[in-house]
Amino acid sequence: MKTSIIFLMFLNVRIGLQAQTDTLAVTPFQVVGDLEDADIYSYGLPDAIAHDLSCLPGLVVVERIRLSSVLQELKLSQTGLIREQDATSIGKLLSAKLIIVGTVQKAGKETRVHARAINVGSGEVIFSVKSDKKIKVFRDVFILEDDLAQRIAFQLGMKISKEQLDEIQKDATASKDAFKDYSIGFKYIDIGELETGLQYFKKASELDDRFDWAKAVRIRAEKVFEELEKEIR
Repeated sequence: MKTSIIFLMFLNVRIGLQAQTDTLAVTPFQVVGDLEDADIYSYGLPDAIAHDLSCLPGLVVVERIRLSSVLQELKLSQTGLIREQDATSIGKLLSAKLIIVGTVQKAGKETRVHARAINVGSGEVIFSVKSDKKIKVFRDVFILEDDLAQRIAFQLGMKISKEQLDEIQKDATASKDAFKDYSIGFKYIDIGELETGLQYFKKASELDDRFDWAKAVRIRAEKVFEELEKEIR
């Protein structure tokens, strides 16, 4: 409990007080009904969307571990549901203008994702996007995610160059098991179980040594954990 509390304090002091008009955060998505590999869609897919949006100039995407600290503080990670009315609280603590929330569910033989952008100031949904994809192989998850990221960027009025599109369309990893472990890592980070989350990020890196996202997040999380240990001592 003490570690979790200090984790919140350590991260939150690094969050700016003034909201930036070009800052957004992508929260974990809610999986509705039975869906195979639910953690991938709840945690991994929105993180991939955030990563793709961060490739666009002029748009600031909140660091995932900062988001984790706020989810803990508001006790939202334990409910499994981040509602549109929670977006204002999340956004204010993150100094963000927009919060992306979403749901994932089966629609016939396809997997459907419905993402909504919430204005932190008004609490209103300013746009929503949907994408459907029949998931036959693991790579289809990234095709679905790429489509969503581009739809969100379009709604934000962002122009995507060919170079940026190429970057967006790069798959994080070819290993389903690595991406699943990466996704599960965030599930534990969100509830303050940092050590367990680190173990899953490490497993993801070991399963695919070219999975740069997992390495970067693990390094960042390890740095936070080292600071926590110093504070506790």
